[in-house]
Amino acid sequence: MKSFYSLIKISPNSLSDDKLTIGIILFDGKHYKERFSTAKISLAKSLVDIKNDLIDFVIKEIKKKIKETNDLIKQSEEDLFGYNFINSEYFNYLNSYSNGIFKFSKPNFITGDITDSNFTKLYHLLVDSKEKIKKSSEITKLEKEFYYRINSNLIKRVEGKIHTNITLDSHITPATSSFVLDCIGKNGTLIGAKSLSFTQTKETLQKTVNNYISVIAQLSASYSQDLRTNLFYLIADEPIKKGSYEAKYWNQLRKNKCIFQVIPSTESGMVAEIVETNNAKMFLE
Repeated sequence: MKSFYSLIKISPNSLSDDKLTIGIILFDGKHYKERFSTAKISLAKSLVDIKNDLIDFVIKEIKKKIKETNDLIKQSEEDLFGYNFINSEYFNYLNSYSNGIFKFSKPNFITGDITDSNFTKLYHLLVDSKEKIKKSSEITKLEKEFYYRINSNLIKRVEGKIHTNITLDSHITPATSSFVLDCIGKNGTLIGAKSLSFTQTKETLQKTVNNYISVIAQLSASYSQDLRTNLFYLIADEPIKKGSYEAKYWNQLRKNKCIFQVIPSTESGMVAEIVETNNAKMFLE
């Protein structure tokens, strides 16, 4: 099926055509996603004459329906028999025959790769642009605390001993145009660390990790180091939202210790201790 979205709206007055968009449902070609604006829901509750509990109940039922549909889709991928799912025609029906305060827009078809980042952009554009500002301030706070711990526990301890906050260009790693490492040193083995806040987008996380693996491989080859004996670390705190793509990706990286080991920012001082114990030095010109 084609990708599409439908906006969920509340009509405070049945006699007028005024509607307030409170959420969005999107089908990305494989699964459904939904997102509601807390601020818009609160505003809607102040405008309607019905009990607020009814609005909460309907939203809860919508989320339940989306989850059940995604479960059926997943089950159909494993079974030989197909299932009938809600589709774009269903939302056409809702648009035509929803007579209560809840309204659904006609399905709007979209093309291209529907990533989590693109879905978020669509939500901010069509549902709640102000929520983006609030989220950004929360993320900024988390990132500041994250980098402060790394700077205090690691960087300040190894400055002057090994390379810190160094940008590797194509002269050092030919296959990578520019990549920043928090620190790297050498004394018989390569010791390095890269910080990565998992508040970044899915695309940024994947690109950074792939580039880090490439840089480690290039440095190991250039200085005749065995990948198995290197001591490289990815400093990344566990994402707050359990079950999210970021949390699953973080767990996947944490369990796979072949190229680097994942450690939280609270343990970044461990890298400094390894640098000091091994008496690692600067080695890049």
